[in-house]
Amino acid sequence: MRQKLVISVSGKGGVGKTTITTLLVKTILRHTQHSLLVVDADPVMNLPGMLGVRVAKTVGDAATQLRKSIDAGTLPPGASKRDILEGEVQNAIVEGDHFDFLAMGRTEGEGCYCYVNNVLTHILDTLTTNYDITLLDMSAGLEHLSRRTDRNVDVLLIVIDPSRMAFDAAVRIRDVAREVHIKFKQIWVVANRFPTSFVKKGAEDLHRRLDEAGLQLVGMVPADDQLAEYNLQGKPLLELPESDPSVQAVGAIAKQVGMLGAETLLELLKRQ
Repeated sequence: MRQKLVISVSGKGGVGKTTITTLLVKTILRHTQHSLLVVDADPVMNLPGMLGVRVAKTVGDAATQLRKSIDAGTLPPGASKRDILEGEVQNAIVEGDHFDFLAMGRTEGEGCYCYVNNVLTHILDTLTTNYDITLLDMSAGLEHLSRRTDRNVDVLLIVIDPSRMAFDAAVRIRDVAREVHIKFKQIWVVANRFPTSFVKKGAEDLHRRLDEAGLQLVGMVPADDQLAEYNLQGKPLLELPESDPSVQAVGAIAKQVGMLGAETLLELLKRQ
C-alpha cells in the first residue's frame, strides 16, 4: 500500500508560506498522478486566489452553522455533533480535476478561531488517509502548534525570508513543536525571496547559522520579479511557466525532501 504523506508549511507572517505551498502544488501536479488534498489552515485565506480555486464554504462556516443549530435547539434528536460536522466539512471540500481543496476559514462573531482549529485537527486525521499527499498552508505564528493542528504531519517546512525575525521564528516553531510533543519525521527550512546573488554564492553563512540552531536548509527560492507580477495582477501562480526560477527552485526542494526520506515525493519525482 502506498505511503500517505502529510506536509505542513509554517513560518512567521509575510515570509511567503502560501507562495511556497502553491509552488509545491504545481510541482506535484506536474510530476505525478497521486491524489492531493490542499488545506488552507490560515483564516486569512490567501491560498484560493493563488491556486485559482473558488471556495463556497469553509470549516468555519460549518462550525458556525452547527453552533447556531445547537443554540436554536434544532439539531435532529440523537444526532451526533461530530458526525454532523464531519458531513458538513465533507461538503466544504472543493473537488477539482487535479486536486481537492479545503479552507479553514473562521467562525462568525466574536472570539478566536480555536474551535475551528480543533475541528480541523480531528477531521484531518480522517481526511488525510484518503489522499496520497496532503499539503497544509498554516497560519502565521505558533498557535496551530500549541493547539496541535500539525499532529500526524510527516514533513514540516519552515519558511524564512532574509530577516532575523524570520530566522528567530523558525527556531521558536521548532522549539514549540518539541514542547507540545509533536514529532515530525523531517523538519526543513526553506529560504524564500533571497537575492539571486545570495543564492548563487551558496549562502554558507545561512547554512552555518541554521546548523548552530539545530535546523537544516533544504533549499533557497530567489526573489522573483515574474512571480511578484503574477501576485500583483492576481493571476494564479499555477500558471507560472516551468522556466520560472521560483518554480525550478521549489521543484528542487521537493526533490531534496524526497531524497531524504519522504518516500511518496521521492517516488513521484523520479518521473521527472
